[in-house]
Amino acid sequence: MSEKYASVQEAVKYMENAYDRGGKYLVDGRPRYTAHAVRMEDETGLKGIAGRYKFINGQEPAFAEYGYRKRFLKYSIAAMFLKSEDPITRQAGETLKDQLPGALKDLNHEIDELTKLNPELKGLNNDKRNLVETYRTLIGITSQYNVDDINAYLHNMRTGSKNFAVLDRAEKIKKATGIRFGWQPSAKTMDKIEQQLAARQIALQKAKSR
Repeated sequence: MSEKYASVQEAVKYMENAYDRGGKYLVDGRPRYTAHAVRMEDETGLKGIAGRYKFINGQEPAFAEYGYRKRFLKYSIAAMFLKSEDPITRQAGETLKDQLPGALKDLNHEIDELTKLNPELKGLNNDKRNLVETYRTLIGITSQYNVDDINAYLHNMRTGSKNFAVLDRAEKIKKATGIRFGWQPSAKTMDKIEQQLAARQIALQKAKSR
């Protein structure tokens, strides 16, 4: 980040337009959207892996995520820019500094509204005072990760570490079954996946022995 921008104007332009990924986010009017946990369920028949949440006014998850990115991503970036050691980057963050408290309040309101529709979201452990973490939580919801997976992701971001034991388990499943992940599940989600796959294997063995 410290070497990226030649001017404050360039950095501000990046903040304002990052939500659209350089004009590549919409394809024929639809957002590029991949909910990896939903994809896994659809491809494998596994259950209870994705959040499969309801969204305000019955909105599709893809459009909910696009709307939130367009509305809030610049503030999350600005909050990170303000911590930069590079003066250009930090000055760019300063242009939105006064708007950050309001953005944080609005982010928490959106999560509160989604929690009314999806009571399981009460289990989220994000720091509501942290704008970047709250934004990531909202996008975790729109990406339809379950609460355990969102919380595990937030823990990884706070600590700057990965759960290599879980990654090893995922890699073993991928090699044995060809199942694709695309995200780092929580240990609890890995338990669900392994238990369902083990039950399938037992059922298959019983069927063969008949």
